Amino acid sequence: MVKVDDIMQKDVVYAEVPGNRREVMDIMQQHNVKAMPVVKKGTKEIVGVISQTDFLLNPDEDQIALIMTRDPIHISPDTTVKKLINLMMENKLRRLPVTKGKEIVGMVSIGDIIKAISRMSIKTPIKDLINTKIHVIWDGTPLSAIPNIMRLGKVRMLPCLDATGALSGIISDVDFIKESKIVSEEKSSSISSSSDKEWSWETSDMLLITKKKLKLPNKPVREYMTKNTITSNEFTSVSECASKMSRDHIDQMPVLDARGEMLGIIVDEKIVTAFQNQK
Repeated sequence: MVKVDDIMQKDVVYAEVPGNRREVMDIMQQHNVKAMPVVKKGTKEIVGVISQTDFLLNPDEDQIALIMTRDPIHISPDTTVKKLINLMMENKLRRLPVTKGKEIVGMVSIGDIIKAISRMSIKTPIKDLINTKIHVIWDGTPLSAIPNIMRLGKVRMLPCLDATGALSGIISDVDFIKESKIVSEEKSSSISSSSDKEWSWETSDMLLITKKKLKLPNKPVREYMTKNTITSNEFTSVSECASKMSRDHIDQMPVLDARGEMLGIIVDEKIVTAFQNQK
């Protein structure tokens, strides 16, 4: 029976408290990670977890202790992967700290489960796992509008269609953050008064981060989207789909029919549920 210890990442990157926003953002960029555990300075005792999303949801906070999620759910390395998946699905989590006692010994993510599935031989087609109710955009949409569209649709990736309605690429939250530019400007009165749990966007399409703003180019998304899109079809097997996701480091992909037209999206959360049916 596969256990967490068999698939988890043991070389853990972590942040320390006390610490500030810039320190953690630098660590994330240096190690190309979106989230990490937070420990007490000088120890490996876990006190929280922090992600890129936490920064976006807490734009005015600088201290990590005030931004991080405290007392996170964590798991033992001896836990079975099936129990891990149940815990993730029940709590809508994409990654979990792995601990022995109070000390962090690893991190495990849906990506790690996908990698394990890619090495298996689950021949079931993904047909019944496809999400057919999806959000799409025209590839002429200004990039500056994309984050707000994602926020309203509660999605992190959008398929882009050309003027004929054919798939021309995809744009993700990683793309617009990468293409944005932080500019030193004072907080404008045009900032919307949204709650702390939502992204706050100005009419000038600028995201407030720390005490600065993140400016997005007002150019068509087609100039920034990923054009060589990795796709699957409805008869692709679960393991083959997982292999594509693992190989290309993606968590979702468009699914096309035999004519090359879009059917929907397959996401990694759906793929991992197929693991539960294995003996």
